[in-house]
Amino acid sequence: MSSLLIRNGTVMDGTGSPGKKADIRIREGRIAEIAPDLDPQDEQVIDATGAVVAPGFIDSHTHFDATIYWDPLCDPMPQHGVTTVLAGNCSLGLAPMRPDDRRAQVDVYSYIEDMPADLLNDVIPWDWESYAEYGKTMSATPLGINLVAFVGHSQIRAYVMGNAAWERAATGEEIAAMARELDRSLAAGAPGMSFSLYDKDRDGRPVPSCHADDAELDALCATLAKHGAVFQFVPGDTTDVIIEQLEWLGTFLARHGVTGFYNILVHLDSDPERSRRIITCLEGLHAKGARIFGMASPRQFELLIGFSESICFISVPAWNRLVQAPMDEKRRLVDDAEWRAQARSDAESCVSVLFPFDKPELLRINSVGKPELNDWFGRTLADLVEDRGGHVSDVLADWLKENDFATTFVFPIANTDQAEVARLLTSPVAFISGSDAGAHLQMFCAAGDATLLLTRYVRERGDMSLESAIHALTGRQAELLGLRDRGVLAPGKAADITIFALDELHYGPEKPVNDLPGDRPRLTRDPGGYRYTIVNGVVVQEGGQATGALPAGWLARAA
Repeated sequence: MSSLLIRNGTVMDGTGSPGKKADIRIREGRIAEIAPDLDPQDEQVIDATGAVVAPGFIDSHTHFDATIYWDPLCDPMPQHGVTTVLAGNCSLGLAPMRPDDRRAQVDVYSYIEDMPADLLNDVIPWDWESYAEYGKTMSATPLGINLVAFVGHSQIRAYVMGNAAWERAATGEEIAAMARELDRSLAAGAPGMSFSLYDKDRDGRPVPSCHADDAELDALCATLAKHGAVFQFVPGDTTDVIIEQLEWLGTFLARHGVTGFYNILVHLDSDPERSRRIITCLEGLHAKGARIFGMASPRQFELLIGFSESICFISVPAWNRLVQAPMDEKRRLVDDAEWRAQARSDAESCVSVLFPFDKPELLRINSVGKPELNDWFGRTLADLVEDRGGHVSDVLADWLKENDFATTFVFPIANTDQAEVARLLTSPVAFISGSDAGAHLQMFCAAGDATLLLTRYVRERGDMSLESAIHALTGRQAELLGLRDRGVLAPGKAADITIFALDELHYGPEKPVNDLPGDRPRLTRDPGGYRYTIVNGVVVQEGGQATGALPAGWLARAA
């Protein structure tokens, strides 16, 4: 590895302490020295005049498990200062997994995380079964940034119980087997276990985590406690359900002293009391010894919703059937009176927050399938209903037929009120995270959350100091997740560093590119204005351009 000397910058070390003028010398991928006015030796010199030198940012809610096999640079994460990502969230992952179950489990993963199933089947090497074997393969896979991965509870449950994992509570023997598998995964480097009470497969079946009972949760939390590991989870949909599930899970986390992370804490214009009630719940849980942090993102959540395949209709069965169907079947269904009747009924009864049939004014037309329909661009589904007349479900079905399904909507789902978002980001029971980067590649681009935090909530609004924001993105992440060698700039630590001037940062809009295998599309974002991103002592991006270096890879929890 090359030797570097970073000179003339303001070092903000990730602890929240005030910045100080100092130089940093790097040797063999580690910080060798931090002091003012270091003399250059036989090393590359980086001039950081006018810039902040900070630890590389940690993004603790991503789904890069699969993505790294066709994008080892994790573009554009390094161009936004990120040096470590945590995958394996939401109870899902790539291990443990039996070979005979792979096709079915890949279908579940690809559906929930909006990824092409054939890429997962064809590009990933799949030379493992256990989590430890997965870690061995990953350790030999060069990457542009570090990857850490939870072990998914749904993965463990399916590994132990087979198809029964989707259907029933576990027996005592099965619980013991799950605890052993979790123990082995944690010993192999998993920082914790992820869990979901929200997700469903394409047929509407709740994922295996949803069938866990008290005995199962108690045994698994005891195993997490043995390793000092953490618990990430996704609760259900409505506010009352979320609070009920937070209190239920908090019982086991408090009993065993396990730290939990709830995804995702957002502000909804449609339910402004929701986030306040959840914050109050989390504060009460902390007072009772249950350390659960709400994962809060600075980003306004806007979903780009198409009708070729999408998880947005997962709670609306008839519409989910249409969206998942092949094109010929879609065309048949929109003319089918029985389907239309069921679609109307499902649209009226659903409580989905992903496609709100009850609030069509929030759904904005983003693209159309015919030039003569261009005047509808930027108008809403409510406008269509007013113009065409009829039930909202029927109007949407007619619109799809008119466009031959080549239309999309944008839905600003959450975090439109910046003052409310700032309140969440600065709460002691919140944890800045929840990007979802690496997944939903055609629905949104989740890269750049750190840049948005620094530009909007530090530079423009002043809700946080620069030191506290950097601490939230680095040292606090590493401390709570158990990444002992990351998150803080100190001699002996791994040299994961980002260099930037706050007034040079910019958070640009999403844009489409066709760079997935087979020239498939995804949404990305331009570089954020960072001067350098350094991983393990090697420059991986300079001035917004990736260097192509792959100095990183698998990061076990102890590292």
